Amino acid sequence: METGVFPHIKVQEFINQHFVPVKFVSGADAEQFYRYGVTAVPAFLVLDQQGNEVFREIGYIEADLFIEKLEEVRKKEAHKK
Repeated sequence: METGVFPHIKVQEFINQHFVPVKFVSGADAEQFYRYGVTAVPAFLVLDQQGNEVFREIGYIEADLFIEKLEEVRKKEAHKK
């Protein structure tokens, strides 16, 4: 995660503004990988307040597209409330 999409300042700012970021490290946090069925990295998951997965992206993604997808998820989840 230190490479790819996360070093982009606009991605970090968007995530910090709209989400609560949590990082799990493969190996050390294996139980979380099993819990969510993550079999490849990088894996980006968005969970709702109840811990249900509402978005998943596996592999590399361009910063602008990643922000677009996260914005779609954010809007969709806001309409559920």
